[in-house]
Amino acid sequence: MYDAVGRRAFRALQQSLIDIPVESSSRPRVAVVGHTYLALENRKSIAELARNFEIEVISPSKWQDDIFDYDRRTSGVEGEGWRIRFYSTFVPPGLSIAAYVLRSFTLGLREFKPHIVHIECDPFIPIFMQAWLWSRIWAPQSRIVCTVKQNTYTSRGRIVDGLKDWVARRLQKRVDRFIVVNKGVAAIYRDRFGVEPSRMAPITHMGVDTKQFSPGPPTIDLTRGDLLIGYAGRLAEYKGVLDLFDATVAARERTGLDLHLVLLGGGPLMDELSARTRELTWLSVLAPVPHAEVADFIRALDIFVMPSRVLEFHVEHDAHAVMEAMACGVATICADSGANPEVLGPCGLVVEESNPEALAEAIRTLASDPAKRTRLGEEARERVVAEYSLETVAVRYGDVYRSVLGDVG
Repeated sequence: MYDAVGRRAFRALQQSLIDIPVESSSRPRVAVVGHTYLALENRKSIAELARNFEIEVISPSKWQDDIFDYDRRTSGVEGEGWRIRFYSTFVPPGLSIAAYVLRSFTLGLREFKPHIVHIECDPFIPIFMQAWLWSRIWAPQSRIVCTVKQNTYTSRGRIVDGLKDWVARRLQKRVDRFIVVNKGVAAIYRDRFGVEPSRMAPITHMGVDTKQFSPGPPTIDLTRGDLLIGYAGRLAEYKGVLDLFDATVAARERTGLDLHLVLLGGGPLMDELSARTRELTWLSVLAPVPHAEVADFIRALDIFVMPSRVLEFHVEHDAHAVMEAMACGVATICADSGANPEVLGPCGLVVEESNPEALAEAIRTLASDPAKRTRLGEEARERVVAEYSLETVAVRYGDVYRSVLGDVG
């Protein structure tokens, strides 16, 4: 009896909210839930979407990262057709920051009344549950789009895994369309959670600003020797940074060239690698810079390498750094980890992960063939402009939005 009374009360509350007046707009309204747009560079994706949609981002007020610059403002962040609402977070004791919820009973949905709520996380994550439930209360007619990126399954033990699977299998049915950023995550959602392929759209998470990340002379001066090999990202073992170091040592011996390796980023290996620079004149380690400045770093390189390893709980999910190197027209080598080969395609060299020997041979191949470096760089640039630019990705997101809105009728 009490369940029936509760359901009737919930439906009455929903119906009473449907007629709340909102500011009229000829463009569909989309609420995007996630922390991605704390990063300044990532807001370009929102601005591009806002050409055709009215966008409101629902974001935690802070995040942490070793590479990119995050905005510390908590108000007044907006542009033409878009704005960001910031909320403080609550993380249950003993859990990681990814288990956060936002301290709000409406998430701004009551006022914004979105046509679409786009949640950028897995359906078993607390913020997904909060955003989905709040959308059913404050915007009950909205459609749900979900971006999923994690192409490995993190096991937390039989009981927790069983609970995650149970939640995901049920909540996935409440999602109108999944945006899957690579083939690995699509396979997990198909095989483990029962999502039909027809409800999944393969689109990378973030497009690249191909005007900023573009070929051209660098304005920074790096010690380069004969050739400059570089990496930008987290300095951690799972990223294969030590494999890249060993491969560079071997490639220097094989080619007889003065190959210089420069690493840009921060992380647990920062101190160890910085200490090596005191004895090795061919190694440089640079501290993290604002994301916009990464383009100038990449342009200074002859070869870009993304040597990511494959671990039980990690493979590359969107290969965004690879896209940026390709956009700059730099010859690129990547390890066969997650989305790396999907993104690079035939426009670079792909090697077995966790294999410094194979990586050294790939470096030798490109170091010894300037014409091949030039050709691969040009082809990579063309591929990114066609497949992964801000404009292309925004068009594909727009297609998904219009598709789910069309399903309503």
